[in-house]
Amino acid sequence: MKKYLNLLILLIIAAVAVGVLYDAGSVKRIGYDSVPGGRPDTKAIEREPYVTPSRPMTASLASRLTVGARFSSFEDLVNDQLAAGYVKVGSFGNHWPATVTEIAKDKDEITFVRQDGTKHHYNKFGGYDMKMVRLVANNQETIVVFRSNEKR
Repeated sequence: MKKYLNLLILLIIAAVAVGVLYDAGSVKRIGYDSVPGGRPDTKAIEREPYVTPSRPMTASLASRLTVGARFSSFEDLVNDQLAAGYVKVGSFGNHWPATVTEIAKDKDEITFVRQDGTKHHYNKFGGYDMKMVRLVANNQETIVVFRSNEKR
């Protein structure tokens, strides 16, 4: 009996170790350190007197999505990501114009924490690439979650 108990304990330890190793590198976060020159000057961004008006995006236009990019409306961001091959699956907040402060990417699922501390986990997207975009306007957060148009 003790032999089986020891074997069971070893299997549990191995399963936990494999789970930790599998999960350790699954989320790729793109933050301020990824921006050439470091963190963007948010005061300069907020002072911009002109915001590009809404315009339809076509597949021939490249995505503008980078940390520090500014979007004038929800539709601008969604159209930008449609052109990049992503569709919206959820959103929180509606504060515009807004500046991208974080982009997180993962496969099959994505987890993030909102400004108010609530944790969200989008799962059941097996085979799809996932993307979470966090934007800020006047210290108010807007988050939009996307999945790829097609499975990998």
